[in-house]
Amino acid sequence: MQPSTVRVVGKIFLFLLLSFGCGGPESLAAPSSGQEPMVEPFPGQLSSRENFSAPLAEQGRDTAECFPLRPGSKGRRCEPQSLPFARCRSGIASCRLGHENGPLTWFACEKERGNTSLIPQPGSILILAANSRRKMPTGHVAYVEKVVAQSETVYRLVFTHTNYDRRCSLESNIEAVYDSEARTLDIHAGAWQTWGKDLPVAGFILE
Repeated sequence: MQPSTVRVVGKIFLFLLLSFGCGGPESLAAPSSGQEPMVEPFPGQLSSRENFSAPLAEQGRDTAECFPLRPGSKGRRCEPQSLPFARCRSGIASCRLGHENGPLTWFACEKERGNTSLIPQPGSILILAANSRRKMPTGHVAYVEKVVAQSETVYRLVFTHTNYDRRCSLESNIEAVYDSEARTLDIHAGAWQTWGKDLPVAGFILE
């Protein structure tokens, strides 16, 4: 073979070597970062948390249907109180214990049935614990409209409730911050925002 031909063949071989690489299959793999790869959801697919939350939030009726205000009169209390409003809004009808059914007795009954959690969900029921300073010996009930996790233990909530003023008035879209580790609620809007800090929370009724 002529020297010129050898040079041409060598240049072609070098070009092919540089174009396709000389490493094995492992050299084509992306370097590992030590983390699990992120998996993007399919279009329209929800996470497991969202799959649980969405139907829960759609069980009940809207606020307008659940709030036919009936002012109280002598010997007759106003309606809707916080508990029946929350039942209507959420669609949760279990643990009806009659006249003595209050926020904490409702929560205790649902806890026995395994229907409570310390983690809020959209459409769940927030149960505030007894608070003697604010004359709430049986607790208080609110309907959770939205939940945004800010950390593993802290959540920003938006809730609606009635009878916060003992006149069955309605407050909607009240923002608060809930700490699941401390089990306390700080309210940042509405009639209770000036004193509604570190309120003890019993938990949340889910269904």
